[in-house]
Amino acid sequence: MRNKADYDIIILGGGSAGIVSGVMAGALGLRILLIEKGKLGGECLNTGCVPSKALIHAARVAHTLNSAGQSGIQAPGVTREDMAGVMNVVRGAIGEVQSADATEALMKDNGVEIRMGDARFQDSHTLLLEGTVLRADNFILATGSRPRSVEIPGLDDAGYLTNQTLFDLQEIPARLLILGGGPVGVEMAQAFCRLGCHVTLVQRGPRLLPRDDSELTDLLTDILRGEGVDVRLNSTLASVEKREGEITARIAAEGGTDTVLCDAVFVAAGRAPNTEGLGLEAAGVRFDETQVFVDDWLRTSVPHIYACGDLLGTQQFSHLAEYEAKIVVRNIAFPGKSSADRRMALWATFTDPEMAHLGMTEEEVKAAGLNYEVLRQPFAQNDRAIVDGTAQGLVKVITQGITGRILGVHIFGPNAGELLHEWILAMQQGHSVRTIADMVHVYPSLSMASQHAAQRWYEAKSKEPWIAKSLRAYIQNIRPHRAGIGLGLAAAVGIGLGAALRKK
Repeated sequence: MRNKADYDIIILGGGSAGIVSGVMAGALGLRILLIEKGKLGGECLNTGCVPSKALIHAARVAHTLNSAGQSGIQAPGVTREDMAGVMNVVRGAIGEVQSADATEALMKDNGVEIRMGDARFQDSHTLLLEGTVLRADNFILATGSRPRSVEIPGLDDAGYLTNQTLFDLQEIPARLLILGGGPVGVEMAQAFCRLGCHVTLVQRGPRLLPRDDSELTDLLTDILRGEGVDVRLNSTLASVEKREGEITARIAAEGGTDTVLCDAVFVAAGRAPNTEGLGLEAAGVRFDETQVFVDDWLRTSVPHIYACGDLLGTQQFSHLAEYEAKIVVRNIAFPGKSSADRRMALWATFTDPEMAHLGMTEEEVKAAGLNYEVLRQPFAQNDRAIVDGTAQGLVKVITQGITGRILGVHIFGPNAGELLHEWILAMQQGHSVRTIADMVHVYPSLSMASQHAAQRWYEAKSKEPWIAKSLRAYIQNIRPHRAGIGLGLAAAVGIGLGAALRKK
């Protein structure tokens, strides 16, 4: 017979997933212990989202000053030497957010006990924490991820930066090589370039941001190159050598090998789950170097041990970690099971312009063999974007069938991450593209680009032969007799549909 549990749930990890699951479960009155071995707040607060966005903000200020002439303002330009205080401001931003964050107090107010230290499973119901044995009925694994290591000759000897050390820099380097063209790589490439650094961005594949829509990533690549980032696609970092403080990087591509000189190397080549030292083998939890395996209900191979957040190895974003944490607590606390909706793949990359992603890309829709249509609205036709000088990019909506079902939305443009939310709500609630088309949007706003993209669905449908014929029949034969609008439209559509079917 198993010993009585000390807690209803023990949570391993104090990042986004752990904090949300702790507060939610504690508010339900469950006995909760959260264990964190580092700092509360996790990667996003301490070495990820917060410092990177602070750096991006500083870079945008510098870019605004250097491009003020485009707005008719004569302003002195700024150089790398003028950026001496930027990294101090970035580190200060972390402290400010920590001071404003009431997470620890919120957890304690909801009855969550917090302990610091290394914990390890002894069996599927027992943990050992710094010599203390703890038991629980359920466990939530939320230990997050770390930068993935890479094997490149000379790199370890030369030294390199990751997101965990990048923001410890005391000054902006004159030359920076970035390995990896994912969200972190492209964000930092643009930011450091705008801060006066010569940036070389090395990407193994044929394009940047490979999980985003290729039409839009091509636009971003052109903008980065236009701002001065040396983007190397289909390239690998072959070797690194450091002599007298200068790093020589050999970059291999189809055309041969090139040599680039730099002062620092930043590796942004993906993430690996933090599973070391947890004793998952003793608990019977199935995992590998890329992920902890879970079912649709986010249960591991041991039914009372759940996992959420970066450990799952797929969409490693704080907002999705929070979403998954809520599902886990619901499944532990209440009857029945809720599954994670994998259609809701959504994120934003905070370049300038921003890149926002929801649902399936056009490439994925094609691969799935679905019939679809694409609705596009360029920001060059949006009044607010024009007057703000941000008229780059477009809204791209992928829909299906006569219903206008939304399969995916991809926005490359100003404030794209903010503009995505009405589409998220529509998709979550099962609304068609017509909901966005018919919704009143404030003028002049960037969000009207979303409305105008959605309205192109009506434009496309009105050109389909049977619908066009139905509308003509209504206008010519039914409307003059003042039939009720609903009845008239129904009859018109019926006439056109009948004719279309007869032709088939």
